[in-house]
Amino acid sequence: MHTIRIVTDSSAHITAQEQKELGIEIIPLRIRLGRKTYKDGVDLTPDAYFRKIDQVKTLPQLVDPQLQDFINTFHCLSQEADTILSIHASSAISAAYQLAHTAAASLRTGTKIIVIDSETMGRGLGMIVKQAALAAAAGESADEIARLVRGIIPYVYFSFFIDDLSYPERDGRIRKSQALLGTMFGIKPLIEIREGSLIVMEKVRSQVDVVDKLYNFISEFAYLNEIALLQNNNALNATALLEQIETNYPALPVFTDTYSPSLATFIGPSALGVFVREDHQAW
Repeated sequence: MHTIRIVTDSSAHITAQEQKELGIEIIPLRIRLGRKTYKDGVDLTPDAYFRKIDQVKTLPQLVDPQLQDFINTFHCLSQEADTILSIHASSAISAAYQLAHTAAASLRTGTKIIVIDSETMGRGLGMIVKQAALAAAAGESADEIARLVRGIIPYVYFSFFIDDLSYPERDGRIRKSQALLGTMFGIKPLIEIREGSLIVMEKVRSQVDVVDKLYNFISEFAYLNEIALLQNNNALNATALLEQIETNYPALPVFTDTYSPSLATFIGPSALGVFVREDHQAW
């Protein structure tokens, strides 16, 4: 039987249990906080990240991972695997995808390495990677798994409301004047991923509107497969949104957690949002 190993980067929101049970290999990204750089998920947990964020004066940054980390991981896995399927955060957001390509080209082994751009990150990437790992565990071929992954990618969606407008201002998604006025009037921008890029879609003021907008976003999909509700410093809104979801979609699995440090470098320390995976086979 051919052995297939699944690789991703730490921007994928994968639980420790999922990683262990499904044999997923995770390459850590790096996050700069002040003058120090940390390995995401290795020496920087979400709890530690959100504690440290208040102690630095500059905004955190997602730093390109090390090429050698990819080379080492691929080389190690090539000793046991016929094929490595490496699925990474959107190439518009992180350099992980391109570095994986470079690392794969540098190896001189008989192991086939397939590198895929997920066009998302966070739990959205985690959803895709988990499905790939489940397919590998079920004995699917590498080509079948790659087709599955590419079929799922267009049906994973992301929508987040954020409180700290300095993050979209820094990344050029809103102007400085918009950030200033938004902060003064308590306006919260809605950020979505479109074709792999983070885009500001609309803005609201009311906390009730935040919950309603996110629920309306979820309800637009006819063939929901799973939902991830992620938040930090937004427990009340998260609870209200979760109640609506559980009332109207009682059979739907809902993953709830704090979002990861990698995602937090783009949306800030106080945000609420959802990842949605629609059934790609229903269309």
